[in-house]
Amino acid sequence: MTSSLREPGTYRTRAGALIHLRRAPDGATTLEVESSAHGAPAADEELVKLSDDPNWPDIEPYAPDPELFAD
Repeated sequence: MTSSLREPGTYRTRAGALIHLRRAPDGATTLEVESSAHGAPAADEELVKLSDDPNWPDIEPYAPDPELFAD
């Protein structure tokens, strides 16, 4: 399924960049391209919707247990 940027959610470009589309409290639409992406998508680039959740994937950074290697 391809989609234009109309509804909030997470999208992927052909180049593999993740795009997060969110609605601000004032009704404005914000577009966030993941920092690992190689530039912003072109205006006419086809996007594939991955999730209705604009925060997908919800991956928390791994923090090792500080007590693990304590003497």
